[in-house]
Amino acid sequence: MAIPLPDGTPPRAHEPETWALRALGTASAEASGALARRMRMHPTDLSAMSHVAASDGHLGPRELSTRLGITPAAMTDVVDRLEAAGHLLRERDTADRRRVRLVPTESAATEVRGQLRSLLDRLDALTDDFTDAERDAIHRYLQAATEAYHRFAVDEG
Repeated sequence: MAIPLPDGTPPRAHEPETWALRALGTASAEASGALARRMRMHPTDLSAMSHVAASDGHLGPRELSTRLGITPAAMTDVVDRLEAAGHLLRERDTADRRRVRLVPTESAATEVRGQLRSLLDRLDALTDDFTDAERDAIHRYLQAATEAYHRFAVDEG
Protein backbone atom coordinates (compact mmCIF):
# COMPACT_ATOMS: atom_id res chain seq x y z
CA MET A 1 0.00 0.00 0.00
CA ALA A 2 1.36 3.40 -0.98
CA ILE A 3 1.72 5.95 1.80
CA PRO A 4 0.28 9.40 0.97
CA LEU A 5 2.62 12.38 0.83
CA PRO A 6 2.60 14.81 3.81
CA ASP A 7 0.08 17.07 2.04
CA GLY A 8 -2.29 14.09 1.61
CA THR A 9 -1.79 13.61 -2.13
CA PRO A 10 -1.14 10.09 -3.33
CA PRO A 11 2.47 9.30 -4.19
CA ARG A 12 3.41 9.53 -7.84
CA ALA A 13 4.77 6.43 -9.48
CA HIS A 14 8.14 7.36 -10.93
CA GLU A 15 9.68 6.24 -14.17
CA PRO A 16 11.98 3.19 -14.19
CA GLU A 17 14.86 5.46 -15.24
CA THR A 18 14.29 7.58 -12.14
CA TRP A 19 14.44 4.52 -9.91
CA ALA A 20 17.55 3.32 -11.73
CA LEU A 21 19.16 6.72 -11.16
CA ARG A 22 18.30 6.53 -7.45
CA ALA A 23 19.86 3.05 -7.30
CA LEU A 24 22.94 4.45 -9.06
CA GLY A 25 23.16 7.18 -6.42
CA THR A 26 23.04 4.58 -3.66
CA ALA A 27 25.71 2.48 -5.36
CA SER A 28 27.83 5.59 -5.85
CA ALA A 29 27.57 6.40 -2.15
CA GLU A 30 28.67 2.83 -1.33
CA ALA A 31 31.64 3.22 -3.69
CA SER A 32 32.55 6.53 -2.02
CA GLY A 33 32.50 4.83 1.36
CA ALA A 34 34.78 2.09 0.02
CA LEU A 35 37.14 4.69 -1.48
CA ALA A 36 37.29 6.55 1.86
CA ARG A 37 38.19 3.31 3.66
CA ARG A 38 40.82 2.41 1.06
CA MET A 39 42.38 5.85 1.32
CA ARG A 40 42.07 5.82 5.12
CA MET A 41 40.06 9.04 5.07
CA HIS A 42 36.98 10.18 6.94
CA PRO A 43 33.96 10.21 4.56
CA THR A 44 33.50 13.96 5.15
CA ASP A 45 37.13 14.55 4.13
CA LEU A 46 36.66 12.50 0.96
CA SER A 47 33.45 14.36 0.17
CA ALA A 48 35.30 17.64 0.63
CA MET A 49 38.03 16.46 -1.73
CA SER A 50 35.43 15.45 -4.32
CA HIS A 51 33.92 18.94 -4.27
CA VAL A 52 37.34 20.58 -4.43
CA ALA A 53 38.44 18.39 -7.36
CA ALA A 54 35.25 19.13 -9.29
CA SER A 55 35.53 22.88 -8.73
CA ASP A 56 38.64 23.47 -10.86
CA GLY A 57 40.18 25.64 -8.16
CA HIS A 58 37.20 27.95 -7.75
CA LEU A 59 36.06 26.75 -4.33
CA GLY A 60 36.94 28.33 -1.02
CA PRO A 61 36.45 27.03 2.53
CA ARG A 62 33.24 28.99 3.11
CA GLU A 63 31.56 27.66 -0.05
CA LEU A 64 32.73 24.16 0.79
CA SER A 65 31.29 24.35 4.31
CA THR A 66 27.94 25.34 2.80
CA ARG A 67 28.03 22.45 0.32
CA LEU A 68 28.87 19.93 3.04
CA GLY A 69 26.43 21.41 5.56
CA ILE A 70 29.05 21.88 8.26
CA THR A 71 30.10 24.97 10.19
CA PRO A 72 33.00 27.09 8.99
CA ALA A 73 34.93 26.09 12.14
CA ALA A 74 34.43 22.38 11.37
CA MET A 75 35.43 23.09 7.77
CA THR A 76 38.69 24.62 8.99
CA ASP A 77 39.41 21.35 10.83
CA VAL A 78 38.68 19.34 7.66
CA VAL A 79 40.89 21.58 5.51
CA ASP A 80 43.67 21.45 8.12
CA ARG A 81 43.54 17.62 8.13
CA LEU A 82 43.54 17.40 4.33
CA GLU A 83 46.40 19.87 4.05
CA ALA A 84 48.45 18.04 6.72
CA ALA A 85 47.85 14.74 4.90
CA GLY A 86 49.13 16.27 1.65
CA HIS A 87 45.77 16.03 -0.12
CA LEU A 88 45.08 19.71 -0.71
CA LEU A 89 46.62 23.16 -0.77
CA ARG A 90 45.31 26.56 0.23
CA GLU A 91 46.19 29.13 -2.44
CA ARG A 92 45.50 32.83 -2.58
CA ASP A 93 43.10 33.81 -5.35
CA THR A 94 45.02 35.80 -7.95
CA ALA A 95 42.04 38.11 -8.59
CA ASP A 96 41.23 38.72 -4.89
CA ARG A 97 44.19 38.16 -2.57
CA ARG A 98 41.86 38.08 0.47
CA ARG A 99 40.20 34.95 -0.89
CA VAL A 100 41.62 31.45 -0.39
CA ARG A 101 41.08 28.76 -3.00
CA LEU A 102 41.31 25.06 -2.24
CA VAL A 103 43.26 22.97 -4.75
CA PRO A 104 43.91 19.21 -4.69
CA THR A 105 47.55 18.15 -4.79
CA GLU A 106 48.79 16.16 -7.75
CA SER A 107 49.66 13.27 -5.41
CA ALA A 108 46.06 13.17 -4.13
CA ALA A 109 44.68 13.23 -7.69
CA THR A 110 47.07 10.42 -8.68
CA GLU A 111 46.07 8.32 -5.67
CA VAL A 112 42.35 8.76 -6.35
CA ARG A 113 42.80 7.91 -10.05
CA GLY A 114 44.71 4.79 -9.06
CA GLN A 115 42.02 3.72 -6.60
CA LEU A 116 39.21 4.37 -9.10
CA ARG A 117 40.91 2.97 -12.22
CA SER A 118 39.15 -0.40 -12.19
CA LEU A 119 35.74 1.20 -11.61
CA LEU A 120 36.24 3.82 -14.32
CA ASP A 121 37.49 1.18 -16.76
CA ARG A 122 34.34 -0.89 -16.10
CA LEU A 123 32.13 2.14 -16.63
CA ASP A 124 33.93 3.05 -19.88
CA ALA A 125 33.48 -0.52 -21.12
CA LEU A 126 29.71 -0.29 -20.63
CA THR A 127 29.46 2.09 -23.56
CA ASP A 128 30.76 -0.59 -25.96
CA ASP A 129 27.27 -2.14 -26.02
CA PHE A 130 25.52 1.04 -27.21
CA THR A 131 25.22 2.75 -30.56
CA ASP A 132 26.40 6.33 -30.94
CA ALA A 133 22.78 7.51 -30.89
CA GLU A 134 22.06 5.58 -27.69
CA ARG A 135 25.22 6.93 -26.08
CA ASP A 136 24.16 10.45 -27.03
CA ALA A 137 20.74 9.91 -25.42
CA ILE A 138 22.32 8.48 -22.26
CA HIS A 139 24.71 11.42 -22.08
CA ARG A 140 21.90 13.95 -22.48
CA TYR A 141 19.84 12.20 -19.79
CA LEU A 142 22.72 12.10 -17.32
CA GLN A 143 23.57 15.77 -17.95
CA ALA A 144 19.93 16.76 -17.39
CA ALA A 145 19.72 14.58 -14.26
CA THR A 146 22.90 16.20 -12.93
CA GLU A 147 21.39 19.63 -13.50
CA ALA A 148 18.20 18.54 -11.69
CA TYR A 149 20.27 17.47 -8.68
CA HIS A 150 22.18 20.76 -8.73
CA ARG A 151 18.92 22.74 -8.86
CA PHE A 152 17.54 20.72 -5.95
CA ALA A 153 20.70 21.39 -3.93
CA VAL A 154 20.40 25.17 -4.29
CA ASP A 155 16.59 25.44 -4.19
CA GLU A 156 15.50 26.92 -0.88
CA GLY A 157 11.90 25.86 -1.02
